[in-house]
Amino acid sequence: MQNEGVEKAERYSSGGLVVGVIGLVFVAIAIGYGLLDPEAGFAAWAYPFCLLLGVLIWAILIRPALRLHREELELRNALHTRWVPFALITSLEIGQVTVVQVGEAKYVGSGFGRTRRTIRHDKRATDDTPLEKRSTAWLIEDKLRRRMADGRDRVARDVGAGGEVRLAWAWPEIGALVVLAVVTVVLALVG
Repeated sequence: MQNEGVEKAERYSSGGLVVGVIGLVFVAIAIGYGLLDPEAGFAAWAYPFCLLLGVLIWAILIRPALRLHREELELRNALHTRWVPFALITSLEIGQVTVVQVGEAKYVGSGFGRTRRTIRHDKRATDDTPLEKRSTAWLIEDKLRRRMADGRDRVARDVGAGGEVRLAWAWPEIGALVVLAVVTVVLALVG
């Protein structure tokens, strides 16, 4: 997909987005209630604790995802992101989580997976099963396998190394979790 000359990554996630947004709304309501009603009896440590819960909800339920870029797969987990070039992937499996193997190294993406029921359903499907009866995870896995083959072909034609696996830590989330946990504990001990 193109948007004004900029490639847009395809994002897939399973399960947590709706529950995460609902959780963030409840956290905002709790903080708002504590701020608007001074007689509610909120302790000083309750505010950073609510914010800590909000960051945890964000990191665990909303942030994890599987993103497909033109040349690489992005595995977004709660506290880190890993980019794996399609040309380097030697094995791929979407079970309850996404597992990508590059040589001897395995990388797990918690943002996208199948339920046990869907795994059983997909195992029963034959090669001639129509696409309408396939699960979304099967379709995405098929798309990933095609991109892996294209990446290997491109590297073979261009005689390139195919890139490298990169890792980036989610420092804003990690920092917020540490600071809010310390502030919550200190205020709970002092107050």
